Amino acid sequence: MRILIPTVDYPPITGGIASVALHVSRYMAALGHDVTIVAPRFPDTDAFDRAEPVRVVRFGGYYVGWLRLFPLLAAAWPHIRSADLILPINIAYGGPLAYLAGRPYIALAYAYEFLKFSRVAPVAAFYRRVYAQARGVIAISAFTRSQLADFGVAPDHIEVVHPGAPEVRLLPPERLAALRHRFVLDEGPVILAVGRLVPRKGHLTLVRAMPRILERYPNAILAIAGQGPMSYWIAQETWRHGIRNQIRLLETLDDEEIAGLYQACDVFALPTGDESSTSRLGQVEGFGLVFAEAGAYGKPVVAGRSGGVADAVLDGETGLVVEPNDPEALAKAILSLLDDPNLANRLGENGRRRVEGELNWAAFTKRLLEIAETPP
Repeated sequence: MRILIPTVDYPPITGGIASVALHVSRYMAALGHDVTIVAPRFPDTDAFDRAEPVRVVRFGGYYVGWLRLFPLLAAAWPHIRSADLILPINIAYGGPLAYLAGRPYIALAYAYEFLKFSRVAPVAAFYRRVYAQARGVIAISAFTRSQLADFGVAPDHIEVVHPGAPEVRLLPPERLAALRHRFVLDEGPVILAVGRLVPRKGHLTLVRAMPRILERYPNAILAIAGQGPMSYWIAQETWRHGIRNQIRLLETLDDEEIAGLYQACDVFALPTGDESSTSRLGQVEGFGLVFAEAGAYGKPVVAGRSGGVADAVLDGETGLVVEPNDPEALAKAILSLLDDPNLANRLGENGRRRVEGELNWAAFTKRLLEIAETPP
């Protein structure tokens, strides 16, 4: 099958939607499909593109805001006629292209990318038509499915298919030891957070929980991996609480370093849902890929109750779910895992088994293709 994937989210861009584009395209290629990615051009992407098992077509104009739709259309249009299936990774950009192309397409839904249009009636009406004409609509969580239905998409046209984690990448002992030494992670238990530094991820709540954790584990380390506009405020919060020496702000990491941090940590924590007011604009977690990634490494997780996180973390089974904006509840949950290694191991192993059986990109891609190949 010849598959065209038009997207404005693809490496070197990071984030959940970019992960979908990257991993789904790789698995489709591994299954023998002829895949073409149309993605934004950035400096120094040639080596990355050559190493990928797909054809990567780059276009300029990423930084022109919503106008990037037009260079995306221009770059993708020559490939449309030969495509058997179009997979618009983000409905806001790839959706119009797929709708106008007259070729079969599958629509993906996360949360913010369609909810942000809910108050703009003409635009919302157009995207409802885009969803209606799709061969199928895949929602990444039950929360996203319910939001799509409220948005006006027919419920029987939506199927929930959970995304997941890539294959585990274990560092050999000597390289893991070197990473621990470089980031100074050998002093005590390591609490890890991976994700964009934006308010809804809950990093400030995590920092505010650390003084309570440090009362019992004075050498505990909080490692925060990610980039974003909250970096300054997170650093300020660590100084305000006098815990800067116990915090590692790691803003520029490669995949191997992230994998090493997953291996090195004792608990993964991201109390999503810092700003409840933003949920009205779709600023909530559609799923939470990092929770599956931590589970793949057998790590217990602590998450904030937000959007589709309930699908990513099974409370009391693969991790613990707490209310957002509650440092005391967060600290209590993290301490319960540090205090009880048996509980931590049980939750971590349950998470690992769930990733192996369900929350992985191979399973996600297989179901997507089954939907695509079902006669309309």
